[in-house]
Amino acid sequence: MSTNQRPMFNVFRKVNFDDSIEKIEWRTYYPYTRSFRNNDIIEIVINQSTLFDATYDSQLLVSGKIIKTGDGDVSFVNNAPVFMFSSVKYMYLVEMELVQDPGIVSTVRGYLCYTSEDSKHLAISGWNFPNSPKLNPDRTFTFLIPLRHFFNIFNDYRTVICGMQTLHFTRANNDANCFIVKEKTPTSTVRACLIEPYKRRLTRDIQNVELKIKRIYPESGIKEKLLEGVAANNSIIMPYMQWDVQVKTLAAGAISDAWAVKTTSHVESPRYVIVCFQVEKLDKLKKDPTYFDHINITNIKLSLNAESFPTERMRLNFDNNDYNEAHFRYTEFQSSYLNCSEKRLILDYDVFNERTLFVIDCSRRDENERPSTVDVRLEIEAAQGFPENTRAYCI
Repeated sequence: MSTNQRPMFNVFRKVNFDDSIEKIEWRTYYPYTRSFRNNDIIEIVINQSTLFDATYDSQLLVSGKIIKTGDGDVSFVNNAPVFMFSSVKYMYLVEMELVQDPGIVSTVRGYLCYTSEDSKHLAISGWNFPNSPKLNPDRTFTFLIPLRHFFNIFNDYRTVICGMQTLHFTRANNDANCFIVKEKTPTSTVRACLIEPYKRRLTRDIQNVELKIKRIYPESGIKEKLLEGVAANNSIIMPYMQWDVQVKTLAAGAISDAWAVKTTSHVESPRYVIVCFQVEKLDKLKKDPTYFDHINITNIKLSLNAESFPTERMRLNFDNNDYNEAHFRYTEFQSSYLNCSEKRLILDYDVFNERTLFVIDCSRRDENERPSTVDVRLEIEAAQGFPENTRAYCI
């Protein structure tokens, strides 16, 4: 047996150091405009043709102050800073990822993918499940949010980027989804987040939005090869899983719904489908938009052209506390999606009742037949009529 097969005999080995990186530093980029009123678009551009950024590890800093009148109690909801935006977009020369309703999408992804350790790490970003972000005594706040919490591309594509990048953050039309208000008097009102929505007036001295970019300086040999590839216009493949959300208002009183969700290409055919519901949660200062209602669902079936998932009925009964199958599918998602063996989920069986997510795994399909288009349809059944103002989300 050769001695080089046993490390214990490699007495004269050399010590190897990773010297591929010469330096790492953080650079701050600011929006073109300093207006952060509701419905404003915050645009930040990084245009470096010879430098390399670890955008996947970069962060958005948001700071401001809550100005409150009256004596009502005001607190943040979990994931509050992401609810400040109605959409976010990342462009790398072309549009790479557009996320509508990022507050809802990132909350659902957090329930599915994050662990309790992640919640501790993300506390500075406003995600502190099962707790909520804390306000400073003077009601100021500062959040440092990883871009990967907004954009899933930075969870999947963890490679340095060289060239022009643009980020768009569109402010929500109001900030009611960021707070829970418990009124002590009927006259209690709140001026939310970065602005005063009742008078639509910007308070410039209490706001700030910055992009913190992690810049990597590779050693000269690696840098030269990378720049040669850029100069030669070599193709760059950026695979990632996009979390696309579709929304529908269900007919009040109906006990079933047939939803033609969308028609998509084979490449963008869903691997997983997450369905959830909210009854009068959004834009309500007394409601928490991070809760999802089960609305007494008994069965949900997904159809992708002629294929159906799951193959058998779910047979759920929330009135009898029997939603084992729904919770089991939730627990199976993390190991399948993240391709890991451990299951360290943050929603136990009881908590799941108030944050119900219906997970359908359609990642294992017959790939021999590849239709050019895929029709995504849902059949939703409930034991009782859908409540008024029920929004259905399909992610």
